[in-house]
Amino acid sequence: FRREITFVNYVRDREVAQVHILITTRRTGGGGDEFTIEFIGLEEFETLGDTLFYFSSDTDTEDEVRTGLTHMIGLGLIRYAARTAEAERIQVQYELPTAMAAAEMQVPHDPWNFWIFRVRVGGNYRAEQRQESFSANTSISANRTTLDWKIRTGFSGFYADDRFEFSDGTRTQSFAREYGGWFFIARSLGQHWSAGGVTEARVSTFRNQDFTWNLGPAVEWNFFPYDQSTWRELTFTYFIGINYWDYEEVTIFDKLEEWRPSQSLEVSYTTKQPFGTINFRVEGSNFIDDPALHRLDVGGFLNVRLVRGLQLNLNGSFSRIKDQIFLAREGATDEEVLLRRRELGTDFRIRFGVSISYTFGSIFNNVVNPRFDLTSYSHSCSCFFDQVVRDSRTWETEPHFAAGSIGYSHPSARYAVIPSPGARVGSVESAGPEPQANDIPTATDAVSRYKT
Repeated sequence: FRREITFVNYVRDREVAQVHILITTRRTGGGGDEFTIEFIGLEEFETLGDTLFYFSSDTDTEDEVRTGLTHMIGLGLIRYAARTAEAERIQVQYELPTAMAAAEMQVPHDPWNFWIFRVRVGGNYRAEQRQESFSANTSISANRTTLDWKIRTGFSGFYADDRFEFSDGTRTQSFAREYGGWFFIARSLGQHWSAGGVTEARVSTFRNQDFTWNLGPAVEWNFFPYDQSTWRELTFTYFIGINYWDYEEVTIFDKLEEWRPSQSLEVSYTTKQPFGTINFRVEGSNFIDDPALHRLDVGGFLNVRLVRGLQLNLNGSFSRIKDQIFLAREGATDEEVLLRRRELGTDFRIRFGVSISYTFGSIFNNVVNPRFDLTSYSHSCSCFFDQVVRDSRTWETEPHFAAGSIGYSHPSARYAVIPSPGARVGSVESAGPEPQANDIPTATDAVSRYKT
């Protein structure tokens, strides 16, 4: 951004910017992203505001997305630059489309009727003198998203095999497999309601499930209109269904197979503001025929700028677990415990993370020096042009970009801009915890929570 948008100065803190740029993202039906770029004028630009949109494709490279965002952010900053002395040095150019390109723009045609298909196959092999491991995974999916309908269907599979030799010469082998398919459909019922249904079939050695299947309807209500979901949501999602299990081993309840009805209710609140991002969710579920078998999950994250240069990141969750009906009566072997091949019995699960950072010094950072850029980093920069911009942005758990810099942040990234020599601008920085492997939901998690 600093190389391409040169009529602004970049600074490291939005508190000294004159234009605040808030960027939020939403996943599109085609697998790309919708970027909402909101320009909020501050100080002498307090009465100037604007909102622009940029859409990326699932097949776009990182460079193509960066180029498209740079172009759109530059267009949004022009209205502020036009009110400064820098306006005399800015020129506007327009490329006239060819006749064929113009016709294609006027008459869009989609031979796939909004369907997106993905096929993935992968594997990994590693060996040493006393240990050897192999894993393979695959997935196939077909998705369709329109304003009225949302359809998700697919199949995924995973297999892992590990072999070890102990110091006394004995050897052990452990394997795990999980595969299954799912189908989810939802119908829009206005700006606040939606309804749908989901079914899934799965095999999992981790959960002692030789075969499991569930089916049921779901309904969701959003306190805010859905078209405001880029910056705030308060949703209530209810699911009720029937479940079937065929176990590999006899369970702690002396069952080899069983049918049970279940239900769940999730309340989730998310807001993305100039100061940062806040998310909180609580979900309760139980088996209808035995409410004592239940689960309660509470969690969320907080990423906020407390004062200039001071950033606070909090994330955590707590689960009360009383519904592990699939646990094998014989328990797990030591090898299965160490290799995490079996889910272990527990009454609770806690996770908590915190980080705080403080940045100080010069607010200007316009210089680009790519030497020894050998690793990926958390980017921070700022931008400024004569009497222009102040900007700070918040993003969701997607790659996040901001005028002046590009970075990936787990749940949020911020950006701010300011004017040129003597003027001030904001900054772009990625903030938040790195996503962990345990944070990635499985197909089972997605189905059980309806909000895939």
